[in-house]
Amino acid sequence: MAQAPTAHPWHLESERLLWRSICAPNRWYNADGSVGTHPRSLYNFIRHAWGAEHFLASHPAEPQWLYEPIHVPYTTWLQHHLLAWKRHALSGVPEQYNIMSLLPRGFGKTVSSTKAGSLWTHLDDPDMTTLIQSATDELSGDILGAILAVCSSGKDHDPDSWFVWLYGDWVTGAQQKTKSFIKHAYRRARNIGEPSFDASSAGIGTTGYHPRQSWWDDPLEKEKLKKDRTAYLRGQKDAFKSSANALHRNGLRVLTATRYLDDDVAGHHMHEEGVASWTGMACPHLSMFDKVPFGTGMWHVFFWQTEDELTGQPTHPKLWTVEEIRRRKRTDAEDFAGQQQNNPGASEHAPLVESQIPWLYVSYPDFIWDVQIEWATVHIDTAFKNKENIGRGDYSVIVVWLKDARNNGVLYLDSDLCRASNEWREEDFNKELVKVCLNLRRRGIFIRAITDEVEPGGKEGTYKNRILGILRTAGMQFGEEQFMQFNRTKDKKARIRTAAGHWAEGYARILLNKGECTCPPPVYDPKTNKHITGQCPHFIVPPHVRMLVNQILKVDTSTHDDLADAAADGFTHKLWRPPDTNPGLVQAEGTIVRRPWDDDLKGVGKPMSNEELLNMMADRDELRQAGYFDDGVRGFEEDNWVPPRDPI
Repeated sequence: MAQAPTAHPWHLESERLLWRSICAPNRWYNADGSVGTHPRSLYNFIRHAWGAEHFLASHPAEPQWLYEPIHVPYTTWLQHHLLAWKRHALSGVPEQYNIMSLLPRGFGKTVSSTKAGSLWTHLDDPDMTTLIQSATDELSGDILGAILAVCSSGKDHDPDSWFVWLYGDWVTGAQQKTKSFIKHAYRRARNIGEPSFDASSAGIGTTGYHPRQSWWDDPLEKEKLKKDRTAYLRGQKDAFKSSANALHRNGLRVLTATRYLDDDVAGHHMHEEGVASWTGMACPHLSMFDKVPFGTGMWHVFFWQTEDELTGQPTHPKLWTVEEIRRRKRTDAEDFAGQQQNNPGASEHAPLVESQIPWLYVSYPDFIWDVQIEWATVHIDTAFKNKENIGRGDYSVIVVWLKDARNNGVLYLDSDLCRASNEWREEDFNKELVKVCLNLRRRGIFIRAITDEVEPGGKEGTYKNRILGILRTAGMQFGEEQFMQFNRTKDKKARIRTAAGHWAEGYARILLNKGECTCPPPVYDPKTNKHITGQCPHFIVPPHVRMLVNQILKVDTSTHDDLADAAADGFTHKLWRPPDTNPGLVQAEGTIVRRPWDDDLKGVGKPMSNEELLNMMADRDELRQAGYFDDGVRGFEEDNWVPPRDPI
C-alpha cells in the first residue's frame, strides 16, 4: 500500500491525520475552528486516496490524463454539487438532485466521477447506498471492482492507493459481498436492505432496490448504435428513466458521459428536463434548449472539449496536440465532434455551424422598413397521417418563408407564423394552417405555394383535396397548382444539408422580435470580411425556431427533423433560384438584378447609335473639366491617344 515517505522528520501518524482530514468531506477544520470540507478535498482524494497521481507517476507511458487546469475546476464543481445535494436532502425537499459531467473521452471522467466521486460520498455517510450503472454488465462490474480494490488490503488491493492507510479496509469483514454488490465494513446500520455499492446495467435494471444515489457512466455503446440505433437508443433511455423512478425521492442522479448523438441520453434529458447551471467551457449548442429555457431546468452540467473552438488550441496538451487534432478531424470529423468536442453533428463537414446563426437574425421593424415582400411560401409536415410517425413522437409543423422582391435570393423565416407540435390532431393542425394563411392575407402577402409531402399508402391527393376545401371555405382561393406535394423520403438528409448550405451562404434570414435594448445594429466591413460590432443579444428566439435551427445544425445526428425537412422546401428549384449577381447579399433599395433572358439585355453587343456615342463623349468632357482623368493613366489624360472615330 502506498504511504507517505518515512525519511522526513515529521511524525507519520500526524501526516496521516492531516491527509485524512483533507481528503474527506466535513473533516477539515477551518481557520475559525468550524468543521467543513477542504476546498480541494475531492481533487486530493483522487490524487492520493484513490492513487491516480501515484499510478501515473509510476507508469509514465500511460496517458497522463490528470491535469490540474482541468481537473481542479472539475472536481471543485463536482465537490460543490455533491455537498449541495446533501444539504438539499437534509432540507426535506422531495426532489431529486441531478448532476451531469460531459468530458471528452480519455480525460479520466470515470475515475474522477463514477469511481472516486461516489466513494468519496461514503466517507461522509457510512450508510450511503449507491447504484452504479453503465451500458454493459462488464463495464459496471469493472467500476465496482476498481472501487473494491482501492478499499481492500487483501490480495486484490491497489498498491497506488492511500485509502486503506487513511480510512481502513472496507472489504475485509464486509457484511455481504458478491461480484455485483457489497455491504462494506464501514456500514453501520444493519436494517438497510440496499447494498453500499450495487453494480447493474441497462439490461439488468435496478433489481428492486431503492438507492439514494444513482451513478450512470457512459450508458451507450458506439457499436450497438451502429447496428440498431432506434431500438437500442430507446432501450437505454427507458433504463435511465427507470433508475430515476427507483431512486429515493430526494436522491442524487449523476450522469457521466461523452456525447454520441444529438438525442443520446445526455442530449435527450438536457432537452426534455433542461439545464439549471452550466460550468466549464461555453455551451456550443444553445439551440437545443427549445423546450426548457436555458438556466431554468433540472441538470447541473460541467462541460469540456478537447479543442477550444475559439482559439483552435488543445485544452489538454498532455493528451492532444494541434497536429493530432487535425489528423483526427481528417480521419473522422463526425466522431471527433461527438467523442472529443461533446457537440455531435457539429463537425467541420457540417454545412452550417451555430456561431453563424446569430448573424442571420433580423428584427421585424427593420425588415418591415427595408424589405418589400414579393410572396410567401408555406411548408407543412403532417405527422398525424402516419401511425409510425406518431409513435416516434414526430412533429406536425408549419414553416413560412417570405421572399425578398429584390431578386437577391434571400428568404426570410417568419418566426411568428412558424408552428410545431407533436400533440396536434388533424383538426388542430388545420385550424393553425388556416390562421397562418389568414394572417398572410390580412397583411396583403400573396401565398405563392403550400408544400407538403406525398401521402403514404397510395392515398396521394387525399389530404390535399381536404385542406384545399377547408381553405376555400375560409374564403381563400387556392388553385390546384398552388398546393405542391414532394417525395421527402428520398435523399432527405441530402436535401436538408443543401438547404443548410444556402443558410450558410446568407440566403436565409430569421425574423425575430427584440426585447428592450439600445444595441446598435451589427456593422459589416467588406474589406476585412468581418463583423466590426457584435450581434444584439436581446433577440427573442421562440422555442420552435430553436428547434428548427438545431435540426438544421445537427442534420446528421438529430432524431427529429420535421421542421428542417419542411423548411428545406423553401429552397426547392420550383420556388427558389439563387441570384445572378451578388449571391447572398441584400441589394440596394430599388436595384433591379438583370438576368440573361431579360429583354433589356438583348441589345448588348450591338453597335452604338450616333446619338449614344455623342452623349458619351459629352459626358466625358464634363468629367475632364471637373478634374477627373488626371491620375496619369495613359488613355485618359491624352485625347489624341485613341484614334479619332467618325460617328456612323
